[in-house]
Amino acid sequence: MKRRVLLSIIYTLVLYLSAALSQVKVAPLGRTIYEGIFTGNGLLGTMTYVSDQNSLRIDIGRTDVYDHRPHSADKLFDKARMSLGHFKLDFGTAILGAEGDIYLQEAFADAKVETDRGSVSVRTTTLSEDNIIVVEVFGKNFKGQHTLLWVPDSAISPRMKFSYTQKPKHYVPNPRGSQGQRGDVKYFDQPLTAGGGYTTAYRRWTSGDMDTYVITIGYSQKGQDYTAKAIDYLGNFDRRKIASALKVHRQWWADYYKASTLRLPDANYQRFYDMQLYKLASATRADKPAIDLQGPWTSPTPWPAYWHNLNIQLTYSPVFKANQLGIAESLIQMVDRNRENLRLNVPEPYRHNSIALGRSSAPDLWSPVALQKNVSLDGVPDEKKELGNLLWLLHSYYLYYRATMSSEVYDRLFPLLKSAVSYHLHLLEKDHAGKYYISVKTYSPEYSKGFAYNTNYDLSILRWGLKALLDLDNERGGRDSLHGMWKDVLTHLIAYPQDENGFMIATNVPYAESHRHYSHLMMIYPFYDVNWDQHENRSLIERSVAHWQSKKQWLQGYSFSGAASMYAMMGKGDAALASLDTLLNRYVKPNTLYAESGPVIETPLAAMASIQELCMQHWNGVLRIFPAVPTTWRELSFINFLADGGNLVSANRRNGKTERVQIKSQYGGTVVLKVDLQDPIVKLDRKGQYTIQENGFIRLNLSKGTTALIYERK
Repeated sequence: MKRRVLLSIIYTLVLYLSAALSQVKVAPLGRTIYEGIFTGNGLLGTMTYVSDQNSLRIDIGRTDVYDHRPHSADKLFDKARMSLGHFKLDFGTAILGAEGDIYLQEAFADAKVETDRGSVSVRTTTLSEDNIIVVEVFGKNFKGQHTLLWVPDSAISPRMKFSYTQKPKHYVPNPRGSQGQRGDVKYFDQPLTAGGGYTTAYRRWTSGDMDTYVITIGYSQKGQDYTAKAIDYLGNFDRRKIASALKVHRQWWADYYKASTLRLPDANYQRFYDMQLYKLASATRADKPAIDLQGPWTSPTPWPAYWHNLNIQLTYSPVFKANQLGIAESLIQMVDRNRENLRLNVPEPYRHNSIALGRSSAPDLWSPVALQKNVSLDGVPDEKKELGNLLWLLHSYYLYYRATMSSEVYDRLFPLLKSAVSYHLHLLEKDHAGKYYISVKTYSPEYSKGFAYNTNYDLSILRWGLKALLDLDNERGGRDSLHGMWKDVLTHLIAYPQDENGFMIATNVPYAESHRHYSHLMMIYPFYDVNWDQHENRSLIERSVAHWQSKKQWLQGYSFSGAASMYAMMGKGDAALASLDTLLNRYVKPNTLYAESGPVIETPLAAMASIQELCMQHWNGVLRIFPAVPTTWRELSFINFLADGGNLVSANRRNGKTERVQIKSQYGGTVVLKVDLQDPIVKLDRKGQYTIQENGFIRLNLSKGTTALIYERK
């Protein structure tokens, strides 16, 4: 027994020793945020890049600063994310060149600037446990003088700056902000019409050849004391606290990276994956706001909000395998906080038992859906006709439950899922053949002719929701009064509309024009309702994906991450990698950010999930190890990927062959494993049973805390 445990420990240590993170270089430092270097602590963030020939620009963001005017049809203006502004660091002389580095392990960014009067290094750190940004200017080799100036952005919705957006007719501007100073603290106070406001406060210390600036952002939706609180908070943060705060900061990030690792044989993909891991914890934490389309890095954008028909789901898609449940908690808490608004989002006749969510919202998740039987939707915008958004969002909540196996999480999830499904049930009817269908037209996201009956978007989401409800209810004996109805609807729900090219958009609506969203293919991914284990559906899957990808005009970045995940499900690692190559080479920016008219965060994170799926997948009740490894990836390993049921999985490949797999059961239960070992040996360090089956399947029944080690017989 001791030998088995020792094998497991040695195996894990060997993998850990190869998992150090390195710095990521952005060279040259450019003049947009897509060529900048960034930091964040889940609330505050910085983005450093070149401003003009004499100066750097350091954008400052705070993720919860939203306008908060009463509910209105113009929520993207009246309840929009606010862009704060930037610091202009002027060197008073010409910049000859600039490079940037992001030090992932210690979570700081360093800009190296060459001028005709010498070199300057500018380091930015957003402290992990304090709402403080530290900017250090090292001028030992600089013969000039620098100045730092705060440049506030206009306190309006960033969407106002885009000509193609429909602006409100009667928009009341926010009051003008004002500069001020108290002691050595300078500040800019920006009040809001709806109440409260936000303040950027900063102070400077000089020591020898180094100037240190400490910055904080105060924000409140009520009262006027946010400025005083920001100044007091900054005033209490003295030089001694910086040293201790930096120590805590480094330890926080070291602990974060220990949760899981992935070692790839391709340096570009390794850099990309590590940057996404860094980006996630820069953008949110367990006690911080959920990630919207920008994270802490604000820039002119028509998307100053949360988008719920793809973006937020993709943003959080990699956090579970990465074993970063603290990141996921920010999303879970946003849903829990706003249950009442989710109820108010549905038409009044259904509010007694239903919840829903429209296309976009502020952090309060207020976004009405207008779908109702026997009610005309003439003149109603498409964003209010999307039925399945909330139910898809709850897929992430369900994955969170399956990762934690927490009864407390179950008790919060089950009524949410039940209420979201209930809204769908209100809109169903039975046809003459006894099949349930959606009796009102709904909108399939992104498709110009997508307002139709029985969209595959809504059918696939509903099928997943019914299956999840039945599984959850069965965990507690199948006692819910609606259990029979859910089962009946699932059994008799109308088939997915399809034609000779594969899955259609909806009944009588073929996929006939280029479409970046895979809303019509979600039964393939992410729900795996139609999957590669079903041999009778393989041709249908291949035709559907090929037809979608064949119309290239409007494909965008996440079109290729989605395709990569579908190819990975088919076991086609080379095709998945080719799709990811297109994404990284054509769409991802030098610092791994992404843009569609303005910065949007979801697509690189979706690609992170696709990379994970080359290494590990769970669907159709089977945990699959290295299911779609590209042929060029000969050496590959991961540690502590989190799988369904809360199982921690580690595995490695060498010379193109899987060597070992380790599964630690945190909560006990059954794991059906598929692994490409020809003659596997299974070792258990505690109580459990296993059965080696045909075709690479192994069935493990593990007690809580048991670790299984699986390797090839020599």
